[in-house]
Amino acid sequence: MPDTPQLSIPVILGTPRQGRLSEHVARIMIEQLCKRGDVAAALIDVRKLDLSSMDAGEAIKDAALSEAMLRADGLVIVAPEYNHGYPGILKHVLDSNLKEYIHKPVGLCGVSAGGFGGTRVVESLLPVMRELGLVTIFWDVNVSSAGKAFDESGNLLDQALPRRIDKMLSELVWMARVMRYGRDNVSATDARAMTCSACGMPMNQHAQKVDFTSGATADPVFFGTAQEVHQCPRCGNVELRPAETPN
Repeated sequence: MPDTPQLSIPVILGTPRQGRLSEHVARIMIEQLCKRGDVAAALIDVRKLDLSSMDAGEAIKDAALSEAMLRADGLVIVAPEYNHGYPGILKHVLDSNLKEYIHKPVGLCGVSAGGFGGTRVVESLLPVMRELGLVTIFWDVNVSSAGKAFDESGNLLDQALPRRIDKMLSELVWMARVMRYGRDNVSATDARAMTCSACGMPMNQHAQKVDFTSGATADPVFFGTAQEVHQCPRCGNVELRPAETPN
């Protein structure tokens, strides 16, 4: 598809654990993404992110991570099962952004040393994805008995894994294209046009989101401010503006 802009789909490796087998799964995920000529993929390793533990949420933004999420058209999360859930550091990392995620699809991959294939990881992450504004697709990847899927050098033994990954990625890529068109062109309201501060292009308002970091609130139920989410169809810049209150 030569006339179709390339998609950016980073892969988040959600554990810093030593000897992590999910690292091999993330590698296969990126290889499968890069086989598609219309996708650019890169690894985001939570082990390499220096996020403060003295605060939380958007107060600990990492500039490079936020830029990657802003430019992303979708993302994949690869996470092992931790005590029937997902790693806490992954939640710490995900919470550091908000507007960068809205109306972008996410594919979830759970990894487990046992026979459940990380299904509890996926179950636990689903409500978090919704709250962040990400859109989950209906295909997941579950890697059971991860120690048998790769040899000691990380070479793939489970030859069915790439096929399962590719099935999930096909849905993710389709959704990423549809939702990028929507963010750029389909307005959620009749809000007045907003000009992109980066390139001067009129922006499209594709969502409203309650901003809990603003400190001010017009509604004691939400403890936040309703914000219009605008995206620039030229450069992809995302900006927020307080939502207009109906007269």
